[in-house]
Amino acid sequence: MKFPKIILLAGMLSLTYACSDENLSDTSVVKIENEVADAEFDKWLQKNYADPYNINFNYRYVDKLVHSPFNVIPADVAKSRALAVLIKKVWMDAYEEVAGKDFLKKKCFREFQLVGSPQVKENGEITLGQAEGGIMVTLFRVNELDPAHIYINQTNHYEPKYKTPLDLNHWFFHTMHHEFMHILTQTKNYSTDFQTISSGKYHAADWVNLKDEDAAKEGFVTGYASKEYNEDIAELYSTYVTLTEDAWQEILDHGVIVKTDEAGNVLYQQDKRGNYIYEEGPDGNPAYLTDKDGFLVPEKDANGSIVYQKDQKGNYLYFKNGTEKIPMYAGHGPLYYVYEEGNIIPLYADASGKLKLVTEAVGDPIYEKNEAGQTVYDDSGKPVPAYYKIPVFEYKKLPVVDTTGKDAILKKMAIIRTYFKDSWGLDLDKIREVVLRKSKEAETMDLTKLP
Repeated sequence: MKFPKIILLAGMLSLTYACSDENLSDTSVVKIENEVADAEFDKWLQKNYADPYNINFNYRYVDKLVHSPFNVIPADVAKSRALAVLIKKVWMDAYEEVAGKDFLKKKCFREFQLVGSPQVKENGEITLGQAEGGIMVTLFRVNELDPAHIYINQTNHYEPKYKTPLDLNHWFFHTMHHEFMHILTQTKNYSTDFQTISSGKYHAADWVNLKDEDAAKEGFVTGYASKEYNEDIAELYSTYVTLTEDAWQEILDHGVIVKTDEAGNVLYQQDKRGNYIYEEGPDGNPAYLTDKDGFLVPEKDANGSIVYQKDQKGNYLYFKNGTEKIPMYAGHGPLYYVYEEGNIIPLYADASGKLKLVTEAVGDPIYEKNEAGQTVYDDSGKPVPAYYKIPVFEYKKLPVVDTTGKDAILKKMAIIRTYFKDSWGLDLDKIREVVLRKSKEAETMDLTKLP
């Protein structure tokens, strides 16, 4: 299926606004034009947006503000109420908690305009939102918001964007953090070193062809970030503060390219003697390789048979229950191995699929057999029990990788982190912590009524 491309239009901020540092009056200059006198929603907007922040929140369609050449429709009032509450909770309250009301009042957009439908261009591109002069932000697709099913994705940057319920981070909040970053960087410049990190790699004309999944390999968190450095820094910031650490690490992982040979086989790192280099575990020893289900992977020889551990004298090593070797039983079937607290534990699956310790006798005992397949007997004529030998397990070999993309992202993030600390006295990770917490709280809010 061919999906439309998604873009976010970032309006250039005026230098007049950017350089302004004048003190704003505590008295609101914004008065909401009511179609219905003293409507509950209008009064709530006056109290929560206009009076404290001088923000005009337009949920009615204002043609001179939208001035869209595309066919769009007004926002549904109920959906607008829900979004207004969410923006206040997830976005405005987060910045106020971190930086204070005065900071938000001076730096926030002066006007919001909601539009009910998406803005779709003839080539299929969808506009997430657009900002003009750092003063007004327009948010589209409001009518597809479902107040009864609020979903704010914080854990998967690469989740499909077209699923429902809408991911409000992608369609609304990411856009707002992005545009807010433009306001900040136009007010106080960031290091010009940022521009040099991905110099020559930006896709000014064809960024729409760079998939988000492939962007990190080139040093960008989204395809749109590859348009130019101002969009790059805004996308980095808005992506970082709206995702959990695990989700962020997944982006960095996408910035690492695993090298392969001509046949497509993974190349692994080796030391000067030709020995493989392994990933270290928490204890400093080589980390065991696990399969997709988390079980250890036994090493096998050229014939596909499991290789077992031996001591220096060539004797096999066995699993023990205390001091006694663990005997084999036919009812155990194939074994599964897990590594817990420094110990390798052999398990079997019972008839229901539940994993159990092999110390439990199930079925007939298994006896040792010679090379001819015959049972081995001891001197007294009794069959010799077979015991569970300890396999040689594979370790995680370190592949040969190209980390250019990941390194570029981390270098840019270091500049952003310093920028917030030195220019605004703000901790980037604190912003993220508050944004994520507010977003999680918002998912349980009752949006059928105004708070």
